[in-house]
Order: sequence, then C-alpha cells, then structure tokens
Amino acid sequence: MQSSFHFIQLEEVIALQKAINEASSESHGIRDESGLESPLNAAPQRAHYENASLAICAATYAYHLTTAHAFVDGNKRIGVGVAFLFIRLNGGTYNANEHEWHDLFMGIAAATITRTQTEEFFTARVIPPA
Repeated sequence: MQSSFHFIQLEEVIALQKAINEASSESHGIRDESGLESPLNAAPQRAHYENASLAICAATYAYHLTTAHAFVDGNKRIGVGVAFLFIRLNGGTYNANEHEWHDLFMGIAAATITRTQTEEFFTARVIPPA
C-alpha cells in the first residue's frame, strides 16, 4: 500500500460536505451512509492492490463520490472537494481551469464520462510532489 498517502476519512468528508453546502446555502446531510463506505474505500484499495498513483486515487475519489449520491445535496461538490483535498494533503497540485473541472464533474454526474476518462483527465493534470 502507498503508506505515504493520507487517505480521506468519513469524518473529514462529512465536515467538508457540511462546510461546502453551508457556504452555498444547500442542504447538508447524508442520504446513505453505507453509500459512502465504498467510495471512501475505493482509493485505498486501488493504492494497495494496484499501486495506484496520486492522480488515480484522486480520480477514484472524484468519480465514486460524485456517482454515489450519498448526500442530500452537493455530491459533485464533495467529489471535487475530496479529490482536491486528497491531492493537496499528499503534496500534489493540479493544473486545469475551472471550466475544465466543471465539465468533468457535470459529465461524471450525467454518466457521459467514465471512470477511465476521469482517470485520464486527472493523470494529465495532477502534478505529484517533487
């Protein structure tokens, strides 16, 4: 397993989701807590079994949290937020404009962008720590 990665915990996701949705005047709360378990476990599993990179793990969080619909509101925002938090906590950065990120997450939510396409997007734009 990539022991150097800080993986995002349930409590961190809940706090982030609450902060994001309060800032945007959206409802906060979990619709399906068990629906959060799989998306949160997917990135550590991929790191362990596939030796997945920072970009792939971030893409995994982004894709699975967006499609899980575990929250009342803000599923796309939490997908973005957790992916960015994961990248930053692990010393990486990302290079894409707001429009590109918006289009990616709208496509994920609309099921017009696949997990593989999400991984390709992140791989091309995530800069790992030096």
